Amino acid sequence: MTIDGGKQAEMGTKKATLADVAQAAEVSPATVSMILNGREGVSFAEETVKTVLAAAAKLNYTGGRRGRVAPGSRPVILIAVPNVTNPYYATIIQAIQQAAEKKNYATCVSATYRSLENELAALQLARSTGMAGIIFAMLAHPDAILARAGRKMPLVVMGDRRVDLNVDTVELNNYDAGSLIAQHMCELGHKHMAYISTSLDTCNPIRVQRLKGLQDTLARLCPEGRLMVKSRDISPETELENLLIEHTVGYELARSCFDDKKITAFVAVNDMVAYGVMDAVIEAGLSIPGDYSVCGFDNLWPSHFARVSLTTLEHYIKDKGHNALDLLHARISGQLSNRNITRVEVSHKLIARASTGAPRPD
Repeated sequence: MTIDGGKQAEMGTKKATLADVAQAAEVSPATVSMILNGREGVSFAEETVKTVLAAAAKLNYTGGRRGRVAPGSRPVILIAVPNVTNPYYATIIQAIQQAAEKKNYATCVSATYRSLENELAALQLARSTGMAGIIFAMLAHPDAILARAGRKMPLVVMGDRRVDLNVDTVELNNYDAGSLIAQHMCELGHKHMAYISTSLDTCNPIRVQRLKGLQDTLARLCPEGRLMVKSRDISPETELENLLIEHTVGYELARSCFDDKKITAFVAVNDMVAYGVMDAVIEAGLSIPGDYSVCGFDNLWPSHFARVSLTTLEHYIKDKGHNALDLLHARISGQLSNRNITRVEVSHKLIARASTGAPRPD
């Protein structure tokens, strides 16, 4: 379905109506009304539903029952996260809710499992129900989503440092984060390491940038060193169905490295994967850090536990959540010019704990 450019230009000067959506989607106004309002007892072909939703999104249609806010109710912010089993995202959600409460926003949470369809659905949910804005705690398909979002839906994206996203962002320099880990490992004397990760692809630039930082720094500080890369592609369906997928990936990929006797350290893409690595080492009758050093990213709250004591990369998750909400509020309230975008880069530091030490003797 395409919408005529002239029609879009015309709609930029006045508020879209239900009739406009019906004309763009080439269906009746009644069909549009029933689809957008989720009328019970009525079904439509999947292609018809997608066409109507796409037309409503492109025309920024917010009329009808969807756009009404009950008197005295608070504006709602949608928080979109890949999953809710990783404590990183649970912390992000609560941090955003803490800041939202102070600004008198209600919140709603949507898990996307890194699926384009689910990310589009989250965007449509926010727009079709008249929400005030949306925060993507991680956006796997930024080009597709931001093209649909336009400038009328206040939106903040959290993720890797990028200069090509024309949207307000809260960022971490993941390349530098990976570099810090490599420097720590090299200072301890490790030369042969394994990087353990879930999917490494364009949908997950954070993981790729951490790897690049590790590789470049290892090559600079220890030219004779080697970084083995072990990753497993995880589909949105697998992430949805398997609550322990990150731990499982860490556990199984670490076990596959034990035959390489030169490896003395594991660097996991995040703390959840690192916990799986640690369990694999311990269950193999080996010790941490005597036989293998283990490092993660995120500094989740379980990483502080004495029995875990994981060396990891702190990047102030709570502050990131607060920053994201404050930035979205500034956009919603008109404090930021529509001609500009704002990028907030959070700081980071290495937290060295008991899971890393000198490499075992040859």
